[in-house]
Amino acid sequence: MELRNHVRRPADGGTSMTSTIFSVDAMLTGAPTALVVEPSAPDAIWIALVLSGLGFRVTASDTFQGARAQLTTPVALLATELRLGEYNGLHLVLRGKSLHPQLAAIVTSHIDDPVLYDEAERLGATFVLKSVGAHQFRAAVLRTLFRRGPQGEPIRPPYERRTANRRRQVAAADHHPELRVGERRRDVSSLIHPDASREF
Repeated sequence: MELRNHVRRPADGGTSMTSTIFSVDAMLTGAPTALVVEPSAPDAIWIALVLSGLGFRVTASDTFQGARAQLTTPVALLATELRLGEYNGLHLVLRGKSLHPQLAAIVTSHIDDPVLYDEAERLGATFVLKSVGAHQFRAAVLRTLFRRGPQGEPIRPPYERRTANRRRQVAAADHHPELRVGERRRDVSSLIHPDASREF
């Protein structure tokens, strides 16, 4: 993995980036590509590292204009911040999908607004709050990539399906304690002895 054209520190101590701030090359050749569009250098680097951990070859840009130019080359995943100057990430998703209908898209923001979830979903994208951890972000990316059809079931938190399933199972088991114990026994037994579950 290699980070090229890192972040530049201006004289005022702030953080600025070039139009294409860096590229993270995945270890495997022929890896799927991801474009990260993020004005904040720390956020861009965090997202890029999470995506490279999933095997993506990542390129990043900090402007709408720079990202729009890069979208002329097909990418598997677009991960964009909602606010991009006078434009926003939804405009970029719309443009990306008009060029590449199979493009998987993630829109990130610090703003938790149901309207934004709806707008992103209408474009076939997944809206993800920046407060999520790496585990949930990875889950959101994978579910978006493998969603069935561009307008499939909306993907909302919790993004990790096992977390959601576990919550539903616990809620159901609270009404039937004996069922909860029985299911746990079957799960543990089937892991140790695959045929043991038939005894219950």
